[in-house]
Amino acid sequence: MRQEEVIDIRITRSKKAISDALVELIEEKDFKTITITDIVNQAGVNRGTFYKHYAYKEDILKEIQDDCLEKFAVMLKNNYQEVCYSNLKTFPLSDAIFTFTYAHRNYFHFAVHHAGFLNFHLQFSAVLKEFLIAKFFPTARYSLESQNLLGAYIANGIYGYLVEWDEKNYTSSPAEMAQQLTNIFLLDRSIVSLPVPELSADKETVEETH
Repeated sequence: MRQEEVIDIRITRSKKAISDALVELIEEKDFKTITITDIVNQAGVNRGTFYKHYAYKEDILKEIQDDCLEKFAVMLKNNYQEVCYSNLKTFPLSDAIFTFTYAHRNYFHFAVHHAGFLNFHLQFSAVLKEFLIAKFFPTARYSLESQNLLGAYIANGIYGYLVEWDEKNYTSSPAEMAQQLTNIFLLDRSIVSLPVPELSADKETVEETH
């Protein structure tokens, strides 16, 4: 193994130890009260190692969030690429999004309960909205603005659904949550299947009536 590879492995291990330590500490105490000393002691590294990688504890959270959202996007692509609304009764939604959220529940809980922190809500919903627009709307006769509105509606609804799950301390299993979400989509199918009129056509109709 080359020296560069050894160094990279050490850096990765150190950063993981630090990020894991912060997530563990968040479970025990308020983020504002957590010090750099707390983090390095929990991680088993020295302060010098911490400052080689981060300037502030907030930098760790941003890195965790960026990594989480990147993995979230990959998970969506790997598990929901072939979803078809017309077949939901036969093939319910995968529980992958719930399994993913549960695996990251400590950070998710922290992020959703600190309003505005790193714009987690907006960024999480944006990743989901982007996937929805790319996967479900390209062949539909929707205006771009209609795609954005419908994507935002669904993405924010799913985010709120996950927050509710967190509020209930994840008492339902990922499989149960996936089935419930499937049922919601089946009840709400008219919203996701009916054509949304082009805004330009709407304007012409309004003009004709005046």
